[in-house]
Amino acid sequence: MFSRLLLLSLLTFCLLPARIVAQTNDDAAIQHHFDAARQAQKAGDYDRAAAEYQATIKLAPEVAELYTNLGLVYYLQGKNEQAIEQFDQALKRKPDLLGANLFEGMAYLRISQYEKSIGPLKKAIALNPQERRAYLNLSVSLLEQGREEEALQVLQQAAKLFPKDVEVLYNLGRLYTTLMTRTFGIMADVDPDSYRYHQVMGDAFQARRDMPHAIVEYKKAAEKNPEAPGVHYSLGTAYWREGELPQAEAEFKKELEISPENYLATWKLGNIYLTNRQYDKALTYLQKAIQQKPDLGQAYRDLGRAYIQTNNYDRAIFYLQKVIQLSPTEPSAHYLLAQTYRRLGKTSEMQAEMGLFEKLKKAEGERAKPIGVMATEAQDQGKEPAGDEPSPDR
Repeated sequence: MFSRLLLLSLLTFCLLPARIVAQTNDDAAIQHHFDAARQAQKAGDYDRAAAEYQATIKLAPEVAELYTNLGLVYYLQGKNEQAIEQFDQALKRKPDLLGANLFEGMAYLRISQYEKSIGPLKKAIALNPQERRAYLNLSVSLLEQGREEEALQVLQQAAKLFPKDVEVLYNLGRLYTTLMTRTFGIMADVDPDSYRYHQVMGDAFQARRDMPHAIVEYKKAAEKNPEAPGVHYSLGTAYWREGELPQAEAEFKKELEISPENYLATWKLGNIYLTNRQYDKALTYLQKAIQQKPDLGQAYRDLGRAYIQTNNYDRAIFYLQKVIQLSPTEPSAHYLLAQTYRRLGKTSEMQAEMGLFEKLKKAEGERAKPIGVMATEAQDQGKEPAGDEPSPDR
């Protein structure tokens, strides 16, 4: 079945030039063998297809596309050396054949001749910049040659062209992980007790939701360099996720002394004060957070919560609608709006918002969650240490 599916993608390269029949004295024979080869290829009878293409080549030896077709049949059979011979013949006659360049490079890759695969694959990209298989295979060959930076450039270009292609994204992510691991390994060799190494170890533990070990590493980093931007924020975030709010508050305040522009630390202080029902302080920090970062959805959401809890429902609705504008698929804002409308006695509006909440929450549960390698700021848009409403993802 796989070979049949692969064949469908290869047939676009199997072409008989329109004028070949007019250029030969064996018109009927060429057409007969070519049609028979195509039918056999579609049926998965590759031995017969190869024989028919060979017969066609004997009658029209200067037609480059016929060698490409025969090479593709050999490629489908796993006869890579024979495929390469045919692609070479095709390229001698017509160097700019996309199919011959692409599959010659892929055949060389199959037999681990990575250096030889690079030229044809680069040529395929030059001939058709939308040929994603060329990018993927070229990146593999470059990586096997130890040319990581070149492979990274190839995959980054592919990601720009195919931003939703999971194969491209997977290979790019793998390469990033490889480079990251190697870099951190070098860091460990150079200075395993540096504040940066402890910080990155804390990031790794936090990404695995191992907050106790993350806290240990971040503390070591803070002891080594208490003035380093970001260290107290990371330590505060680990405490915040553990629900240790007094410790988190202290660390976020230290961070803001060093980096007053850190809007996430500002928001999280507001979130802590909201959790502790210190509404005046909460509103001060949350308003400052959206001044620093006008599209910070989680700060708008917390402002909505604060105004619900202080019975200022008009302001709550305003800020919750802002969350929905920023992130239409965010379910928690609809839940909070439903609670606001319930308190206002607006039953139809409440039911509409609850319906949207349930629909979005169901869709959210059905989506596959990406596995993070390292903690990112995006994760800070999620779990709260406390709160009686559903915890949002943004």
